[in-house]
Amino acid sequence: MSSSFIKFFPTFKQSERNRFFSFLLVVTLAGNVIILLLGYFLKDIIAARYVDTAPDYINYLSITAIIIIANSLFELFFSYSRSIMKVIFPSFLRDVYLRLGSLLLVIGFAFEWWSFDMAVTGLGLVYFLAFILLLIQLLIRHNFSFDFRFGNLSKEWRGRLFRFGTYSMALAGSFAIINNISYDQITSQLGSDLNGIYTTCFFIAVIVEMPRRNMSKVTSPVLSNEFAKQNMNEVDSLYKRGSITMSVIGMLLFIGIITNLQDLFDFIPKGEAFQRGFWVVVAVCLAKLALMASSFAGEIINFSHLYRYNLFFQAFAAIMLIVLNYYLISIWGLNGAAISYLVAIVFHILLKVLFVNYHFGIQPLIPAHLPLLVIGVVVATVAYFFQPGFHPAIDILIRSVLTSVFFIFLIYRFRISEDINKIIHSTFDRFLKINLPK
Repeated sequence: MSSSFIKFFPTFKQSERNRFFSFLLVVTLAGNVIILLLGYFLKDIIAARYVDTAPDYINYLSITAIIIIANSLFELFFSYSRSIMKVIFPSFLRDVYLRLGSLLLVIGFAFEWWSFDMAVTGLGLVYFLAFILLLIQLLIRHNFSFDFRFGNLSKEWRGRLFRFGTYSMALAGSFAIINNISYDQITSQLGSDLNGIYTTCFFIAVIVEMPRRNMSKVTSPVLSNEFAKQNMNEVDSLYKRGSITMSVIGMLLFIGIITNLQDLFDFIPKGEAFQRGFWVVVAVCLAKLALMASSFAGEIINFSHLYRYNLFFQAFAAIMLIVLNYYLISIWGLNGAAISYLVAIVFHILLKVLFVNYHFGIQPLIPAHLPLLVIGVVVATVAYFFQPGFHPAIDILIRSVLTSVFFIFLIYRFRISEDINKIIHSTFDRFLKINLPK
C-alpha cells in the first residue's frame, strides 16, 4: 500500500489525495486482519518449525502481531510523509528511535533491570509508539486529515490500484525473504546462538546501506514525477549522481567498519564469540556497497511501465538465496550464509542494472568510479595497518577520524563527486567562514 501511494500520488489532485490515502488505510487494516487470522490458524505449524532450536518463540506470536500492525501502519503513513517531502522526523523514528529502543531493551535485560518477557513486550510497544508519534506529527504539523468518501474513486483507479498493490505485496514478500530467510535457515540448521552472531554482524554491515535508504526516500517521489513527465534526461542525471555520491559514502563506511572490526570485537562483551562472524560483516558490507553503486536502478524500474520485472528479479534472487543457504550453511556454517547473501544480492543488482541499461539506455557508472576504487583501496590498506596501540575504543576513534579526513581530502582533491564537493564548500563557508577554491 505504501508503494502504491507513492506511485499514484502525483496523478491525484490535491483535494483527492487524502481520500486516496484513507482508502489505502482501510485496505491495510483489512490486510492485517487476514494476516492475523492466518497466524492464529497456522500457529501449530509455526511452532513445529522451531520446536528444536527456538521453542519459546511461539509464546510471543502476540507480540509479532502487534509489530506487524504497527509497522504496516507506520510504513503507510511514512509514504505520505515521503510524498510531501517531509522525511526528517519519520526517518529519525525508523532509523534511530526503533534501533535505540531495541538496544535499550536488550541492555536492560542484560543488566537484569527487567525480564525477557518484559523486553519482548517492550519491543511491541516501541513499534506501536513509533506509529502513534508519526500520526500525531502529521495531524498537527502537516494538516493531515482522513476522507472516507470512497465513492468518488473510479473503478478504473481501484483496478489499477489492485494490480499494482498485488505486485507490491509480492515484491515486499520477496524482499522480506531476501532480508530475513537467512535468520530462519541458520536458526533451523545451526541453532539460535549462531543466528544471534549472524544477526548482530549483519546489522553492523547494514550501516553501509543506511544513507541510501534516506536518499531513496527523497528521490523516489522525484523519480515518480519525472517518469510521469517522461523526462529521461533528469532520470539519467539522478541515476548517475546518486551512484557516485552513494558510492563515496558507502566506501567510507565500508572502510571504517572493516578496518575497525577487530578492535570492535576486542571491545564488546563476548567479542571472541562474535569474531566467528568476521566474514559475515565483510560479505554483507560488499553486498551493500554494490547496492549503493547501483544507485536507484530498482526505483527506476518500479516507477516505469516495466515495474513488474522488479518482482521477477527479486523473486529469482530470493529463490537463489534459499537454495544457496540450504547447501552452503551445511558446509561452511555462518560463512556459507554470508557467501550466499553476497552472491544472491550481487546477481540481483546486475540483473536490474543491465535491465535498466537495455530498456532505457542509461547506466549508473561514470569515469569517476575508477579513481574512487583506487582511493578506497589505498585508504583501506593504510587504515588496516595503522595500529595506534591504545584501548580498542580509543584506537577506533583515532583511526576513524584520521581515515575520514584522509579519505574526504582525496575525494575533494580529485573531484570524485560534484555534489559532495558542493557540500564541503558549503560547510566550510557556513561554519568556518572559509572560501575554498572551486
